[in-house]
Amino acid sequence: MLKRVLEEFLQIEGVTTAALVATDGFLIECAGREPLDKDALAALGSCAMQFFSRTGAALDRGGARQYVLEHENGSIIFMRISDDELLAVITGIQSSPGRLAYILPKISTRVSAVI
Repeated sequence: MLKRVLEEFLQIEGVTTAALVATDGFLIECAGREPLDKDALAALGSCAMQFFSRTGAALDRGGARQYVLEHENGSIIFMRISDDELLAVITGIQSSPGRLAYILPKISTRVSAVI
């Protein structure tokens, strides 16, 4: 069921991969084109979310909800789904990360419902 919900994200223009990552750095499930290093996606995504949350707390902004990394060949968006899970979405260069950052919170509730 979880894989089917993640596959729904692949219907968004430009999305190549959707994954559910545990906040302890392990990959739970992945749909679409699998990243070359799934373990790195999970571990680095989790560490970065912790870093950004601590930064926000230190600056009195609270915990991080999502962050967007724009690279030469596409973007990676991480979004907190619960205290224990993150949604990772990888896109190609033809995708608009700003548009996705706006859309993802609206449809990520489907992931929350199945975990």
